[in-house]
Amino acid sequence: MKKSAETFLTALILSSIFLSTACEHDVNNSNQDETQEQAQLIRDNVSDPAVCGSCHPNHYAEWQQSMHAYAITDPIFQTLSKIGQERTNHELDQFCMKCHTPFGSLMGETKPGFRFENLTPLAGAGISCDVCHTLGDIKRGEGGTSFHVDGIRRGPIADPVANAFHESEFSGRYKDSHFCSTCHQVKSPDKSFDIETTNLEWSLSSYVLPGIECQTCHMPTYSGKAATTGPVRDNLHKHTFVGVDYPLVDFPGREETIASVQQLLQNSAEMTVEAPMQVEPSKIFTVSVTINNSQAGHNLPTGAIFERQMWLEVNLTDHATGASYFSTGLLDDNGDLRNYHSDFVAAGHISEDSSLVLYNGKTIDATGRETLFFWEAASVENNTIPALESRRSEFTMSAPVGTRELTLSVRLRFRSFPPYVFREIGREDLISELLIFDMEAFEQSIRVQATKL
Repeated sequence: MKKSAETFLTALILSSIFLSTACEHDVNNSNQDETQEQAQLIRDNVSDPAVCGSCHPNHYAEWQQSMHAYAITDPIFQTLSKIGQERTNHELDQFCMKCHTPFGSLMGETKPGFRFENLTPLAGAGISCDVCHTLGDIKRGEGGTSFHVDGIRRGPIADPVANAFHESEFSGRYKDSHFCSTCHQVKSPDKSFDIETTNLEWSLSSYVLPGIECQTCHMPTYSGKAATTGPVRDNLHKHTFVGVDYPLVDFPGREETIASVQQLLQNSAEMTVEAPMQVEPSKIFTVSVTINNSQAGHNLPTGAIFERQMWLEVNLTDHATGASYFSTGLLDDNGDLRNYHSDFVAAGHISEDSSLVLYNGKTIDATGRETLFFWEAASVENNTIPALESRRSEFTMSAPVGTRELTLSVRLRFRSFPPYVFREIGREDLISELLIFDMEAFEQSIRVQATKL
């Protein structure tokens, strides 16, 4: 006997819709008839984002430029996915796809060997409107998270206006950070360790007590209409989901997204620099730099920390000539930091930056060596700054003889990927699109003068 649509979806559309739950509970797609029936039920119950946009133009326009919409379009994601499938002999399967294109995965469109250009519009929409807004009952347990999808659209509006297209229903879960955890708390494919811990970082912070949620920063409220036929409300949530990523290729709202990323990063941390105003010639002195994660509700950086780079750039130069007397955090001619990942350091053309302060993570394989790919890792080494905590670094310098004034400059810098990763995966063509954001900057003059007795 054929099951009803809702009963069937309740049974089959489980936690696999999202990446983190995919790590804990896999859906068996071996039954082709079952997969086809499941795909048809999804098509019957969900809509293309453009259809949603006809009544929700503001939210649709915001979503169009979001990283949720970009999730499956991202050329770096596409390249890494292909490499991951090849190097794991397809064992990676739907691990990444269940979050980057939930409906594409559930409809059987992203089986190993598929071509991105052949995805249907619904699958190619990435994390689209109905991925979040058609979720019914959600149950979390040790075995994973289960829920079903139906034709009801849910959201955080307590008094939704009735309409002829779909039934509407209030749900408080959309104001809760744990709703985001299904994609932002990620276990490794073998479930042995955490790859990404953003939701855990937030839950361990004091931001939980006053009720500061993910949505507070990443979906700020504004006044407007949720739907063309609805009233003006003062609690609409913006659907651009700004984080630290931005499109590397032509994409709607790219420049606006980059500007928003810059603003977010500049309001994430505070930097304090302690340096003398005057030093004696040839004498040793110390400069200390403290980074306080004062505004982010999670670690800095967070997410795929083995791809992120946040670091200190410190320069001491002659004010008159520009001659350098101390530097750290500079880049080589490939745009890489001057550590062991630099080809120029490895070849012995430049010396390694022994003073480099880099806040990120490393994926470590079973032999204890760093690997660039999470599917080859056995653990993640974390060197990030937890919420509301500080990290202090000290730099020892020497005052030159014959110089009257020095300039000390310090910057806290960030980028979402280092160039060496793009070279490793054969995407050198996109290195020029990698942007470095300055989160904090400081400059001070230091006078070089002998102390008078």
